[in-house]
Amino acid sequence: MRTIFLSAVYCFLPLVVFICCVQILVKDGRLWRSLLACLLGMLTVLPIAALQSAINGTKLLNLKGLVGILISAIVLNGLVEECVKAALLFILPLRKDGEKNAKRDFFLCALTAGLALGCLESFVYLIAGTQHIGLRMITAGVIHTFCSGLGGLFVYSVKSRDVRILPLVLAILTHGVYNYFAGFGEGTPYFAISFVAILFAAIECRVRYTRP
Repeated sequence: MRTIFLSAVYCFLPLVVFICCVQILVKDGRLWRSLLACLLGMLTVLPIAALQSAINGTKLLNLKGLVGILISAIVLNGLVEECVKAALLFILPLRKDGEKNAKRDFFLCALTAGLALGCLESFVYLIAGTQHIGLRMITAGVIHTFCSGLGGLFVYSVKSRDVRILPLVLAILTHGVYNYFAGFGEGTPYFAISFVAILFAAIECRVRYTRP
């Protein structure tokens, strides 16, 4: 029991710190929206697991070779996970106190949802006793956060009737590429390329968020 508690603290501490920072630094940040975003992010685990299991069961993505594995990563990790995260973000209503506040708040909630999923995923890995995942646990949480931010910008654009699908496409491809290279393992030189995917997602979040 003590091990489970310590694992939960270790895994969810980044989420708690992030929410606290938002509440402190954003003058009119609303805690209930951050908590709702957390719940939505964690709820994505269920449909994601179900869809990935169903797709694996069909053996349609039982592809061989490096290109085949990349395609599988883009579909299973990119398409499925990012589309499910984006779909649940549609539940989150827009703020009605100005376009600037609405976009900022929705973007922060999208980041929170992604981080919540990443933290929960890390917790499951720890409880399951998965070996040699220390660094990947950290990077997986970060990629979930930034890709969710991109997906959130897509959802915001739909809700504000100025549809921009490119952020979601970038989230799907970036997440898939990250998983592909992270799958080689921390002891290989290919693992380092996964950091490039994380950096790309972070830059795109900044660029897409500041773009009118």
